[in-house]
Amino acid sequence: MMEERHRVTPIRPALELTDRQRAVLRAVVEDYVLTAVPVGSKALLGRYALGVSPATVRSAMAELESLGLLSHPHTSAGRVPSDLGYRLYVESLMREADLDQSDRLMIRHQFSQVQLTSNDWLRLAASILAGSTRSAAVVTPARSRRARFGHVQLVALADGTRLLVLVLRDGNVVQRRLDQMAIQRELPDAVLDQTELDLTAAALNTELAGLSAPQVRRRSDKLPGLAARISTAVISLLEEADSVVVEDVFTDGIVNVLEQPEFAKGSKLRPILEVLQRSDFLEQLVPVLTRSGGVHVIIGRENTNDAMHEVSLIFAPYGAPDRALGLLGVLGPTRMRYPRAIPTVRYLSTLMNELINIHYGETQ
Repeated sequence: MMEERHRVTPIRPALELTDRQRAVLRAVVEDYVLTAVPVGSKALLGRYALGVSPATVRSAMAELESLGLLSHPHTSAGRVPSDLGYRLYVESLMREADLDQSDRLMIRHQFSQVQLTSNDWLRLAASILAGSTRSAAVVTPARSRRARFGHVQLVALADGTRLLVLVLRDGNVVQRRLDQMAIQRELPDAVLDQTELDLTAAALNTELAGLSAPQVRRRSDKLPGLAARISTAVISLLEEADSVVVEDVFTDGIVNVLEQPEFAKGSKLRPILEVLQRSDFLEQLVPVLTRSGGVHVIIGRENTNDAMHEVSLIFAPYGAPDRALGLLGVLGPTRMRYPRAIPTVRYLSTLMNELINIHYGETQ
């Protein structure tokens, strides 16, 4: 599957800049990302072939500041990019650095060594993202927005009990032991041997495929005795699955952010990590990312959560919109290596989509 390049969800139309302003803004952003030191005109002329005089560079930087693309720290003669400056850079100035073919092959090989949809798979995705971008990585499991019936098995166990195994359409598996005595009190003529259980499971699989808990409830009245009784357990399992939110968040590379001068004091990072661990914050991102598609970049104060104003988030959804969706991405200071981070997030999202589709034998 070919990945889409240059698909970053825009926030606002790019400002109209002259070629000189664009060259200077690109140079300021890339220099500041590299050094973390406010950028002066002399530094730019010494490191970048801009082909103009110091006075011209100073004039261009002043113009960019008046447009809100650069800011001027009080303690320094140099300038730094604003959130808007980073935004324009991401949308129209940066040159993406694609992953090397050797890196892609290595990543694919690593994924082939772990079980698909297991926690090890998600931990691996976080580890690869963190290592490749030198940022903090965040990955959540793919969860259905509403649990739906995939198929069911009914098993007569050796100890005489009966087990209901429900495979949800997103691939997750839930199960419950059936109260055999309660069933026989309600249905005294019911046969609960394996043959009858198989026939009942087949009927349920035909009637309930793809249905949510409310839909199964409406359909259950039309089912025959034993199937109707077992459908109540199916409804209960589906409702329990519906109540599951983003409860598992896999992170890696926190030390990468701590090593950045912006977060030399660990206390500055703590509220950010607390927000990431909150299920409601990540839950709110899912519909935004799903609607926009591709890679979504949220820079500094573009984030409505005050705790996230000093960081950028680069996230993408993975999975199948009609079955289950998860999130993966990276977090770092707004002074982030966007040309590396964006294609890395895109590639991991594309790869995980591909692997999920192969695993389930479906296409999105």
